Amino acid sequence: MRYIDLKINAANEISEAVQTALIDAGFTQMQIEDASDALDILENKELYKYDYLKDEIIDIARQGNGEVGITLYFTDDEEGRGQLKDAEDLLGTLKSEYGTGIEWKASETGDDSEWLYKWQEYFKPTKVGERIVVKPGWEDYEAAEGELVIEMEPGMAFGSGLHETTSMCIKALEKYLGGSAENGYDPSRYPLMVLDVGTGTGILAMAAVLLGADDALGIDIDDEAVRVAAENIEKNGLAGKIAIQKGDLIAGVDYHPDIIVANLMADLVMMLSPAAAAQIRPGGIYITSGILDIKEEAVKQAVKDAGFDIIEVLADGEWRAIVAERR
Repeated sequence: MRYIDLKINAANEISEAVQTALIDAGFTQMQIEDASDALDILENKELYKYDYLKDEIIDIARQGNGEVGITLYFTDDEEGRGQLKDAEDLLGTLKSEYGTGIEWKASETGDDSEWLYKWQEYFKPTKVGERIVVKPGWEDYEAAEGELVIEMEPGMAFGSGLHETTSMCIKALEKYLGGSAENGYDPSRYPLMVLDVGTGTGILAMAAVLLGADDALGIDIDDEAVRVAAENIEKNGLAGKIAIQKGDLIAGVDYHPDIIVANLMADLVMMLSPAAAAQIRPGGIYITSGILDIKEEAVKQAVKDAGFDIIEVLADGEWRAIVAERR
């Protein structure tokens, strides 16, 4: 299906009136880019529930020009073009009413399948940590000695292994599950059952098994993530060692691992920690990530309060991963 987008630039002082007029006319689905909102998020990240700040938000915040961007999308067919004309007529009326301060332009955006697969140009085989290499299915890669390759297609689920939060989890798994004696690995101390909470594409569960875990369970609340993770695990020949199931954190999960890895968000890590302490065996390792630096201390306190001792904190830019041991 081909689409047409209508990009509208409205001065800050009339942007809300323009949005209201569009909504009242039936154009209820729109994309808003407001530099003032983006700047507020950037300057007050600790006040917002979600930790992940997309690069686009940061760019909008830093490049504010006193205007608000509004984008409407229409199908490139008779019905869609009729709706586009109605929207442009309304904008013409608003411009006559307010004078300057409203500009717009319609353009064809191409086929939606182009959007879906464009990102594949940027996903190349990547070494994450010391041993794990993540390779998309459409790329060839010959593993070097000692490398462990995960082949995957992320689909719509989060987790290609390229994000800092995921790579820190993999590095922690290498150290505490499949590393050498010099960097802390003790096979007698760490039997090999791993629980991956918020599994996404299943990448951490797969990394754990490739690094030596005998069994892994991945949990995710999202149906698409469950589907994608199961497909990736099957593709890598690991279905016999990894199970994937839908769930809200670990509520109702009857699984008592030696290691829990949870690449979530700070608030979810704090929420999960008491249940994680109840599930994991004494002496087990709790690896958490998705934590912004500004929330590090709060998460560490919640993890300690739940019954863990902090072993180390990994840092990559503004992101933190916390490794703890169950008392």
